[in-house]
Amino acid sequence: MKLFTVLFSGLLALTAVAATNEIAPSAPADVRTIMQEFQKKSATAQSVYMEFVQERVLKLFAEPLKTEGVMLIARPDKIRWETTAPYQTIMLGEKKNVAQFEFNDGKWEKLKLGFPQALERVMQQMTAMNQGKMDAMTADFNITATTGSETVLTMTPKNETVRGVMASLEIHLSPDFSATREVVMNEPNGDLTRITFHAEKYNVEFPAGTFDQNKPLPVAEIKAAVNHVP
Repeated sequence: MKLFTVLFSGLLALTAVAATNEIAPSAPADVRTIMQEFQKKSATAQSVYMEFVQERVLKLFAEPLKTEGVMLIARPDKIRWETTAPYQTIMLGEKKNVAQFEFNDGKWEKLKLGFPQALERVMQQMTAMNQGKMDAMTADFNITATTGSETVLTMTPKNETVRGVMASLEIHLSPDFSATREVVMNEPNGDLTRITFHAEKYNVEFPAGTFDQNKPLPVAEIKAAVNHVP
């Protein structure tokens, strides 16, 4: 379930900026209009590089548990979600194919996935969301929207089993719907996971091997290529 949560919530973002403003009082908004505008704005980015900070906020701990990493998207269907600190993992998705790696004892180990059908469904949803397709979201979620200093889409799972682990998913968009500031997954017990994004770059050219599901290119080499470091 941890894997599902990280993939599903984090990879909703197509383009991203860090959240810098407090949320102002908001008003109801038309979900379909927002999604149509979001799709139109995000369609201009054929590839996206961004870095993220994920905070796991638990009632049992005074401070959130933080992880850092990168998210890479290449349209129409390539996705790489990599945690770089305090541990290292890589999740790669392309159409219906998914691969996961963990860094142990100084080397990368490809894991055997035990729930391929669930991951296939996740990948289908992520690909559709990456393309801004409204029907893919409304099929599994009831969605409401509010507007203020930012637009917030609140997605409530229709499936009772899913609601048992995820009460709602919030997508915080910039006022013009062109970027995702953060994603928040609220759990029924009051715990939550917040993912914020920064250092975004659009329409970048990823080097060969970035999305290779057998031997993915090291993230340091990807960063060097994206930032044009010799």
